[in-house]
Amino acid sequence: MSGHLQPDEATSALVQIRQQQGKVIDAVLVPGWYWWAVAAGMVAIGAAADTRDAVVLAVVIPIAAVLIAALTAGMIFGAYRHARVRSSELLGGRGAVAIVGFVWLVVALTLGIGFALRAAGAHLPATIATAIGGAALVTAGPFLMRKLREIMLGNRAGRVR
Repeated sequence: MSGHLQPDEATSALVQIRQQQGKVIDAVLVPGWYWWAVAAGMVAIGAAADTRDAVVLAVVIPIAAVLIAALTAGMIFGAYRHARVRSSELLGGRGAVAIVGFVWLVVALTLGIGFALRAAGAHLPATIATAIGGAALVTAGPFLMRKLREIMLGNRAGRVR
């Protein structure tokens, strides 16, 4: 770059940089279909557990678990995205706590409901509990992504702190 930038040119360049940073952050967020896929896998596992059939359990649980793990690994390592963020500073401790807290909350909700339904003698307790846990994923997953986006925008390079 040669010469000096005028203030309006510098402002315009900074706006463009911030827009590009926002696009990269948006590209690394988990898409909506992911939550539906994981929820479907959860319900499949719950329904299989309720059958108590060894063959169904031996087939459904490994397939669902491998698919969920593969999708999750793809999200973490960027196989399904066009951008990858390598800086741990972008997500920060707040982002990590939000993710772990979200996972623990969904697992605790699902297991708690499942055990309570089973203790109450409900028909298909695992299916019902995983359906509720899946619904929590589908509804709260996008909320988590909005929160992570907010955190990453706040931690992005060039932000005045």
